[in-house]
Amino acid sequence: MEHLRVEANGIEFHVAADGPVGAPPILFLHGFPEGSAGWYATMRLLPDHRVYAPDLRGYPGTDRPRGGYDVFTLTDDIKALIAALGLRRPPLVTHDWGGALGWIFAHRFSALISHLVVVNCTHPRTLVRAALTFDRLQPLRIPWVLPFQVPWLPEFLLTTPLGRIGLRLSFVLREGSRGHMDTGVVDDLVDGFRSPADLGPPIDYYRAFVATLVFPRRRARLYSVYDTPITVPVTLIWGLEDEALPAPIAEKSARDAGHEVEWRPLPGIGHFVDLEAPGLLAAEITRALAPVRA
Repeated sequence: MEHLRVEANGIEFHVAADGPVGAPPILFLHGFPEGSAGWYATMRLLPDHRVYAPDLRGYPGTDRPRGGYDVFTLTDDIKALIAALGLRRPPLVTHDWGGALGWIFAHRFSALISHLVVVNCTHPRTLVRAALTFDRLQPLRIPWVLPFQVPWLPEFLLTTPLGRIGLRLSFVLREGSRGHMDTGVVDDLVDGFRSPADLGPPIDYYRAFVATLVFPRRRARLYSVYDTPITVPVTLIWGLEDEALPAPIAEKSARDAGHEVEWRPLPGIGHFVDLEAPGLLAAEITRALAPVRA
């Protein structure tokens, strides 16, 4: 695994890279509270590709400026990374918060990618609608969102010794098949959040998104983005044992994508597909991208 330092959109990113130079590229976007390391096992199982996985803005390894955690700046980061890495219309493979950014990026910049692959992330417009209408008790399934709006306190509590145990449990308790999650990687990811300053920026993603929904001008800007249909193939890979994000709600994502979405359910797998079933995930990615390579 190579480790690159890449300047993009005014900050420096850590980017993990693997695979032969010149091979078809794939760009991976991680979720919360992960990092590029969550993708390593999957990346190693794609030897015919040149694969890249950045640590997103504010995460350990990448610069953490005071601002820029709104979805517009974050998707501008992705656009700038594609340019800085010299990638020509790479497939975008995304998970969790990376998936939310992937959906929005595809609405804004479909011309810059060839395929969107989303792993366990409902389209954000679909998810917000479900939360507001209490569809399948969606607000109760993601109870951390409102506490995360409190300044400073969540990142302080979650980086205490007891809080770090809770952070680890947020991975392992969402496992679909017991004993299959790579807990060594989980420990490494949790170890990256040693202080409130480490975890504050990732939590700021939640704060900035809620602020975007609350303030009318920001919300209008986001919903105008949603009104531009995605124009590239979309594959939605779903660990069906994800209790926080119900599959029946996720299946409605095509309505808000403005494009057909290929649904690929994975029975017996939980939310963190990348940590629990990287072999299965790599096979799904290979299958999804085969028409692109052809």
